[in-house]
Amino acid sequence: MSLRKLKWMVVIAPAVYLVIVTVLLRGPFHEELHNFPGYLYVLGALTTTVVAFSLVVFAILARVERSILEQNDELQRRNRELAALLAFGQATNASPSLEGVLDAALDVIVSLTSAEAGEIWLADEDGGLTLARTVGVEPEPVREPTHLGLGTGLAGLAARDGSPIVVDDVDLDPTLVRRGVTALDHSSYCALPLVRKGETVGVLVLGGNVREALAGASELRLLEAIGEQLATEIENARLHERVLDGAVIEERERLARELHDGLAQVLGYVNTQTLAIKRLLATGRTVEARTQLAAMEDAARGVYADVRGAILGLRTPQSGLVAGLHRCCSDHERLSGSTVNLHVGDGVASTRLPAPVEIQVTRIVQEALGNVRKHAPGVVPTVSLGVVGGELTVEVEDDGPGFEPGRPRRTGWPHFGLQTMRERAEAIGGAFAVESTPGAGTRIVVRVPVAGRTEVRRASLAG
Repeated sequence: MSLRKLKWMVVIAPAVYLVIVTVLLRGPFHEELHNFPGYLYVLGALTTTVVAFSLVVFAILARVERSILEQNDELQRRNRELAALLAFGQATNASPSLEGVLDAALDVIVSLTSAEAGEIWLADEDGGLTLARTVGVEPEPVREPTHLGLGTGLAGLAARDGSPIVVDDVDLDPTLVRRGVTALDHSSYCALPLVRKGETVGVLVLGGNVREALAGASELRLLEAIGEQLATEIENARLHERVLDGAVIEERERLARELHDGLAQVLGYVNTQTLAIKRLLATGRTVEARTQLAAMEDAARGVYADVRGAILGLRTPQSGLVAGLHRCCSDHERLSGSTVNLHVGDGVASTRLPAPVEIQVTRIVQEALGNVRKHAPGVVPTVSLGVVGGELTVEVEDDGPGFEPGRPRRTGWPHFGLQTMRERAEAIGGAFAVESTPGAGTRIVVRVPVAGRTEVRRASLAG
């Protein structure tokens, strides 16, 4: 009964009862009811009716209260599940790499469920499973294989059948082919296939110290929801790695072309200068020859720094733009001997960018710092990042000698870094701008649109 119906019952029933009693007291039997022992009958009837009515009302209220409490418990359970899924999503989204996703997933799953330990097996090309990550397991308590075929052990059975498997007694269950699992003192195990678009990408295996801890309907429902999300995150991480590998190859080809063209021009410049110095020495103009040699020395020093910086840039970028820029600034400090001020605004670290964008932005900053190193030695540059209005803004600023952007620099040998930076920005759909005034420093601005554990332990839970 709803509270609205109960309200009308409590109002109408007593009123009807009073009408009936009044009619009886004024009816044909009014004299008998007003005299002894009639009034005792009336009093007993009134008392019994009131008590019965109160008991009915309280019973209905108790039933309504139980219903409300059950609904509240269900709502709280769903809220806990949603909070758990949100925490899981935030943890796995923090790292685009597959290793980071697996580590974060295991940490969150063990903290949110009754599991004491867990592991993730990933499907490999030969149709089997390979142990990828573990948590909560002591290093090598037993010697066990790290590769399983379909139908072998808990993980293999779950992958073959495509449905969760729960084991409450390790000693009695014959599916645990690797008997060393019993040394881990876990009473229950759950193997959950990770399925993405009908394809099993891996298996999540959890172990608990309480028997039937992982068999509850609520916990299994939460694990299945987490499993669906984890399968998606695994595929996204793999896709990110493939895109990153392609972007790295493309970047290395670009750098190879740039190094080839740049070195060719520098070598041509050196050859021309060598001939000029020979003529100067032949005519006895040693002072001018020394001047030309000093210019060649500066050119050689500059190209050495460029080549070394390019070689450092050939390394595979770290996960995330911020980590890559930290490394870029460290490289500049080693090459130039001066520090770099790096400012990262709110929202930058949590912004996930495509791998090509991360690489190109890092290379633009690297090129800008290289220009500071060559044209403003000793100056402390500032690199700033921020996300505003759906755009990632990157600024590299220094208070060096500056220049006139519309006029080429006359340094005696070729420099084309600004054009390269502009091409990189345009390649990722961004905008590039340079602001500089002689004697007032230089500011490079890039705007790019954006869209909204350690090594594997060899002890295994799955048998």
